[in-house]
Amino acid sequence: MSATTTAGPAAGTAPATWASRIPAAFRLQFVVSSNFLFVPAVVFVLVWAIAIGVTLWVHELADGRVPAEEPMYGGASQAAVWTLGFMAAYTVTQTLPFAMALSFSRRTFVVGAYLAFAAVSVGFGVAYTAAAWIERVTDGFGIHAYQFDLPFMTAGHGLPGAGLLAATLTFAVMVVAFLVAAVFRRVSVLSFWTLTIAIGAALAAAVLLLVQNVGWSAIGEWFTAQTALTGSAYFLGVAAVAAVLGYLALRRATPVS
Repeated sequence: MSATTTAGPAAGTAPATWASRIPAAFRLQFVVSSNFLFVPAVVFVLVWAIAIGVTLWVHELADGRVPAEEPMYGGASQAAVWTLGFMAAYTVTQTLPFAMALSFSRRTFVVGAYLAFAAVSVGFGVAYTAAAWIERVTDGFGIHAYQFDLPFMTAGHGLPGAGLLAATLTFAVMVVAFLVAAVFRRVSVLSFWTLTIAIGAALAAAVLLLVQNVGWSAIGEWFTAQTALTGSAYFLGVAAVAAVLGYLALRRATPVS
């Protein structure tokens, strides 16, 4: 008679759990380094450079402009935010199938992706703070033109507050984009657009009801009363809700490579 044995985990080694593979799922998001590192960095620098060039041109064309009395503000800083949002959605369509081929559970993949989003958002917050500091010490490159050192970002808590607000905004955008992509993979195209239109209509109705009951002036006062800390708290709340919904949507989504 011959005895047969079954293969099992080596003695002294604990079986892998979904949580133990989270660091690997985190690193998986950076296998293609251009997605979350090089492409957003290039967009960040190039759009900023273009904005500087445009504002220098406008300054030269504006006869009699006193820069200190008429500062110029732009929105070039948001370009990298939307780029990161697109890349976050891209992970659902491109990275998820690869992760499942490597036997990652969906829970592991989602947690690893969220941690990667958080790390990238912190990096963007640091870059935002540095860019705002450069604009401040150079007086907006000598012409008081600002893309990052914006009053509503720096008011109340200065440059660190602006960096925190930029980081939480970026994280919220990335998680919401991830949710949208997860829903798109979960439902049919017709259902996706029906849901999108329904949500848009509900938001429009909510805004109209708010305006009808409190008025535009009260809404404006509420916005001006917010600080970097309160704004960051709201963005983190949005991100938390979107993170849960994104995981629920992705649990039954069928990945398509």
